[in-house]
Amino acid sequence: MLHLLHRQRVVHLLRTEGPLARADLADRLGLSRPSITTLVGELIEDGTLVELDSRVEGPGYRGRPRKLLGCNPHARRVLGIWIDERRARIAVADATGNITHEDETPTAGRAAASVIRSIIRIAKQLIEDPAVESVAAAGICIPGFIDSTTGFVVESKSLGWSEVELGQPISHALGVPTAVLDSTQAMTLAETIAGEAREVRSALVLNCGGHVDVGLIIGGRPYSGATGVAGAIGHMPIAGSEAQCLCGRTGCVDAGMSLHAMQPVAPQTEGLPLKDIDLDAVAQDTSRNPTAQKIIRDVIDRIAHTAILAEALFDPEVLILSGLITEFEDLIVALESRIDEIRPPERRGRTTTVRSHIGRDYRVAVIVALQQLDPDIAGLLRTPAS
Repeated sequence: MLHLLHRQRVVHLLRTEGPLARADLADRLGLSRPSITTLVGELIEDGTLVELDSRVEGPGYRGRPRKLLGCNPHARRVLGIWIDERRARIAVADATGNITHEDETPTAGRAAASVIRSIIRIAKQLIEDPAVESVAAAGICIPGFIDSTTGFVVESKSLGWSEVELGQPISHALGVPTAVLDSTQAMTLAETIAGEAREVRSALVLNCGGHVDVGLIIGGRPYSGATGVAGAIGHMPIAGSEAQCLCGRTGCVDAGMSLHAMQPVAPQTEGLPLKDIDLDAVAQDTSRNPTAQKIIRDVIDRIAHTAILAEALFDPEVLILSGLITEFEDLIVALESRIDEIRPPERRGRTTTVRSHIGRDYRVAVIVALQQLDPDIAGLLRTPAS
């Protein structure tokens, strides 16, 4: 797994800041020159990277000119599928993560079988486009209890799905290996490769949006637990809470700490996609409403206390605040301030709080798909095609 992460970090660095020489990669990633030589050799051999004609040299430069490396624009394609309670987004990307084609289908109020059929139809249309080169793998992200070894959705309360075969029918229809991960664990993987955790050994990812879950990074790699559902706290009961959860139970973490718990302050936004919400107008309305302000403060306080408790349990180098809450500036600032305020004196200076810059969409699913192109873990993530 660590070898895989190093491979993906090399690709990500070249995609975002390349082209670079091998020595530059070694210095930037903190790896030895022999390790970089091995990684780059593998990536050139499998067609992900290419050596460019240009070389590093110039005034004051001594030694042999160094060849620059770049991402191969004709590298293998993958399919990324992000499913949430409103829609499923499907995208084709090359092996460097660049999105080339995309489409979507609604999920709200639809049965799992109907959504899966739509995903397959759209994916086939994208794959069969003459402009799209062959697709080698697919990655699916969905919130819930997921058996990632089989691609089976045990329970997704956000979508109302239970006991759903997800990975296998899509893999069979498209003819490519298909990995399925819980969205929080997928975001944690993305943070490890390309986000705030790429240079640390331990991190805690607090994913807060329509639901609340935790992602763990231990020893520089994502940790999913003995059965694959570590950090799935959204429907754990909170003592004394009588908040009604969307799952039908009372007192769940999601009921008191997610953005759904703040919905009463802006009921007019219920069911609207974020792009259709006037955030400035909502902020102005709530700022003049003492009741709304109290609801927000209470929810922020609960999230902050949960973050501090999890931080104390795992003692990570960084606490990464992730999810939809990061797109509401007033809320994320309030959460950061409250975490700093209630962090005990003995914990101060031990963990750094940072915001995630990884999106909550198919770009994360693309990273899940890319993992299957690495032989080190292909067997662990692969859903059989038949």
